[in-house]
Amino acid sequence: MTICINASANAACIDLKQTDTLSFEGTLNYRIFPGPPNYEDVRKGDTPEPTYILKLEEPICATGDEFVDQNVKFDRIQIFPESGKAGQALWRDLRGLIGQRVVVAGTGAFGRHTGHHHAALMLPIASVSAAFDPTKSHGTSMTTVQGFYLALSAGNGEEAVKFVVPEKRSSGPLSAIAIRNFYSNLVEPLTLIDVAPTRSDEYRVRYTYVAPSRGRCDGEALVRTTKVNGLNLIDSIKAISGC
Repeated sequence: MTICINASANAACIDLKQTDTLSFEGTLNYRIFPGPPNYEDVRKGDTPEPTYILKLEEPICATGDEFVDQNVKFDRIQIFPESGKAGQALWRDLRGLIGQRVVVAGTGAFGRHTGHHHAALMLPIASVSAAFDPTKSHGTSMTTVQGFYLALSAGNGEEAVKFVVPEKRSSGPLSAIAIRNFYSNLVEPLTLIDVAPTRSDEYRVRYTYVAPSRGRCDGEALVRTTKVNGLNLIDSIKAISGC
């Protein structure tokens, strides 16, 4: 179960004792803080500590941890990937999302209690993605690209080909059967990280998934669209990262 945190003035404090996944939305910032020996200034000989900070829209409060005070609200969370191979891939995702509104999710949040902690709340994250802004894609072919990758995430080839030009639906890598056979058998389903326009009919797409034999793919592709009978459809997909 995932608990989405509503950062509003009337929202209840989050309970850090519960074990459900916590999800937060905010602006991702990157800072270099001073570490040991004095935790004062990197320019005076302190170790640089690169840090990702999530800035929330509104302050929140937390309970259930001896290092947090439920009467003191905060609007910054220090985030870092969980350990392991999956966590290593998240570092690249974080670098690509600096300055953007993002959604993060993770478990095991805890209060600041050492000099290496640079926000009131610490959160090991299992995922990060650009926050979905429906108005950004209104009236553009970005909605077609979003719909296609959402169908891939569900492993639904029949739904995915609705967003592809007709001549490429029956055979080849964009056919329903090819999409279903690959994406429905992933160890970890495709997660769409970001869709960014490079021009009016082309988008740079970032995604991740884990395949049975190939392992994790931190993918990036250029998706080109065209208009057919008034509909925006995908004409080609060029993988940049090799998967």
